[in-house]
Amino acid sequence: MYVLGISQVHDSSAALVADGRIVAFAEEERFTRVKHDGRFPAEAVRYCLQEAGITLGDVDHVAYYWQAPRETLHALRHFVGHLPDTLAVLRNDAGGYGPRASSLLRTLADRDRQKHPDDYNVGGALLLHLKRGFTLGRILRAAVGHHGPTRFKVHLMDHHRAHAASAYFVSPFNEAAIITWDGIGSDGTSTYLGLGKGGRIHDIRRVRFPHSLGAMYAGVTGYLGFNPTRDEGKVMGLAAYGSDRYVDDFADLVLLGPDGRYELDLSWFRHHATGKHQMSAKFVERFGPPRRRGGAPVPQHYADVAYALQATLERTGLHVARWLQARTGQTRLATAGGVALNSVMNGRILLETPFEDFFAQPAAADDGSALGAALLLAVEKLGQRRPRGQDYVFLGPSFPEAEMEKALAAAGVAYTRPDDIGDTTARALADGKIVGWFQGRMECGPRALGNRSILADPRRADAKDRLNKKVKHREPFRPFAPSCLAERSGEYFASGYPSPVMLLVFDVLEHQREKVPAITHADGTARVQTVSAEDNPRYHAMISRFAELTGVPMVVNTSFNDNEEPIVRSPEDAVRCYLKTDMDALALGPFWTEKEAR
Repeated sequence: MYVLGISQVHDSSAALVADGRIVAFAEEERFTRVKHDGRFPAEAVRYCLQEAGITLGDVDHVAYYWQAPRETLHALRHFVGHLPDTLAVLRNDAGGYGPRASSLLRTLADRDRQKHPDDYNVGGALLLHLKRGFTLGRILRAAVGHHGPTRFKVHLMDHHRAHAASAYFVSPFNEAAIITWDGIGSDGTSTYLGLGKGGRIHDIRRVRFPHSLGAMYAGVTGYLGFNPTRDEGKVMGLAAYGSDRYVDDFADLVLLGPDGRYELDLSWFRHHATGKHQMSAKFVERFGPPRRRGGAPVPQHYADVAYALQATLERTGLHVARWLQARTGQTRLATAGGVALNSVMNGRILLETPFEDFFAQPAAADDGSALGAALLLAVEKLGQRRPRGQDYVFLGPSFPEAEMEKALAAAGVAYTRPDDIGDTTARALADGKIVGWFQGRMECGPRALGNRSILADPRRADAKDRLNKKVKHREPFRPFAPSCLAERSGEYFASGYPSPVMLLVFDVLEHQREKVPAITHADGTARVQTVSAEDNPRYHAMISRFAELTGVPMVVNTSFNDNEEPIVRSPEDAVRCYLKTDMDALALGPFWTEKEAR
C-alpha cells in the first residue's frame, strides 16, 4: 500500500511510504533551485514515484499536511476574539480601509500567497487551502502529468500531529513524550504536547496562536533585520556574540504559568493583529528602531537583543519540557516543528531536564510535515507498521557514476578516479584544502549531513572566515559545525550523546578548543553531528582517515551550496557550485577534481 505525503507552504515537499518503509522524501527546492520553494511540490512528487518505480495510478492514499475547515474556524474565532486589533489586516498601506475590507476570507487568504516573506499566516490561506482540499486530486494529477485512472483517497491531516508523527514514528522509542512547536498550525496550534505509545499518538495539551514561540522568534528576527521564517538560524548564531543586557526585559515578553503553561504578552507584538511578523511600538520604544536589512556588520545592541531572545526561548522551552516529563513520566523525548531546529535549546533540554534520550528527525520544520502526514495516516489510521530501524536521513536522489562523469566532462574540468576517494579527501583536508563532498542519496532537511557537504580542517583558525567569505558568501558571525566520529565525540564535547542530525548544541571542552577553532563558536559551543559507521560508512571512513592523519576525529561540515541557494541535488549542481566558489577540490562520487593552486 502506497501513501503519498504532501506539504505545501514554505519548503514544500513530498514523501512516499509503503508498508512500513519510507521509500523517498525530498524538498521541492532541491529540484527547482528556488530556496524555500513553497509551490506545489510537483518535482518532489515525481521523484518519489520514480524512486518507487510506480505511477500516480498506483498510489492508494494521499495525506495532505493541513486541515482547511479547522483553519477557517480558528481564523474567525481569532479575528473576533482580538477585535479591534485584528482590523489591521484589512487596512491598506495608506492606513485606511481598502476594497478588500468587505471580504475577510479573501484578505486572509492573500496572506499565504508567498509574495511577501514577512506575511504571517494569521488565519491562513482560507480560500486557497479550501481549494486545495477539494481539488487536490485534480491538482496532483495535473502537476505530475498523469492522465490515466487513479484510485487514491485524499486525507487532510492535523498539522501538529503530522509534526509529531514525523518525529515519534521514525524514532527508535517504543514510548516517548512528544513536543512540537512552530508558528501556527491549521487549527491555530503553536505548541503540541503528546505521548507516543506503540503505533498511536495521544494528545495531552495544545497552546494556540497568538501565543506562539515561533511567532515570537520570527517577529524579533524581522526586527533584527533578517527574514522571518527563513533566518532564525542566523539569529541563533548571532546570539552567541551578545550579552545578557536585555534578558530581564525580555522576560516580560513570555509569561510562564503553572503546569508548564506560557503566554505571550501581546502588548509587545503585532503578529496577532496585522498578519505579519511585526513587533509593537512598545517594543521599539524599549529596544530602539529595527535594524535595516543587510549591509554593515551587526551592531552590538542587536546582538544583545538576539541573546535575550534566545535566552527567553530556552527558558520557556525548559519550562514546558520539565512539566511534560513530570506529567508523562517518560525519559525519552521526540520533537519536531520549526522551533525544534533551535539546536541550542534542544541541547539544554537534553542536559538540564530529566529527559535522558532525545530524538528529532532532520526535516523538523514544515518540509517534514509531508513525511509526518504520510506516517500519521499509514501507521495510526491504516495500521501499517512503523519504519523502525530504517534510514530516515538519506532519502533523496542518488546518481550513477556515468552521470557524475558526464557532468565533469561537460564542465571541461580535469578529473581522476583515485583508488580511495576517502583517503584522497582526507589528505586534501589535512593540507588545508576546502573540499566539496557529494556521495550517495541526498539528505533531507536544512543541514548537510555528509552526502552533500562542504568540508574543511577544523584545526585551522582561518577556515571559518574563508568559508564564510569566499565559499558561502554569508555573514561572518555564522558558525560551522563539526562532523565527529560518534565513538570519540565525548573526547571533545561536554556530552557524547549521539547527535546524528546536527540538532544538538554542546559545549566544546575547554581544553580542546584551541585544537578545533574552526568549529568552536564565540560562546565555546558547537552544533555537533556525530557520525557512525552504521549510519554513513563512507563518510565515517573518510573522517577516520583524517583522524589517522591529524589526530583529530572530526571535520568541518557545512551544506554544499552557495548562500541563498538550496543544497545541491545533482552532479551538475555540485560542479556548478564548485566552479563558482572558492572551493579547492571536489569529491564527486569516486571522481576527484582539484583547482590549480593560487
